Amino acid sequence: MKLHEELYFEITVEGAKSDARKFISYLLSGELDEFMEFSSDFILYEGDYNSAADSEKVIFTLANDDFGIEIDEFNPEDFLDALCRAGKDLFIHGNIYDIDDEEYRFISNAGDAYYSDATKIDYIDELDEEARREEIEDELDD
Repeated sequence: MKLHEELYFEITVEGAKSDARKFISYLLSGELDEFMEFSSDFILYEGDYNSAADSEKVIFTLANDDFGIEIDEFNPEDFLDALCRAGKDLFIHGNIYDIDDEEYRFISNAGDAYYSDATKIDYIDELDEEARREEIEDELDD
């Protein structure tokens, strides 16, 4: 799949603060410049991120809803390969879309350096979603 003209994304990241901090450092380091210039304005911290201990679970969102990034052509698979490898210790999920609303939804479980196409995964059932979250919390507690 290729996206064109303007790029938008909304990606949620969950995991231990120490892992999140490393991931954010990677995002801001310029490693993703071949795909886009990543800005700290794209990082939206949730809850008490700043006061959380390194081992505590934190959540933040990467989003640019208010302003699209101009692109000629964007390959979400290549971008997600780099993103998910860097965030392999985190639970990462979200969507990437263009001005024509061509959308790519994905999910990358904590511990995985790869992602899956979320349109092929059914997380509709609320009990499955809650069980998944509890599993992640248990992993972080270990």
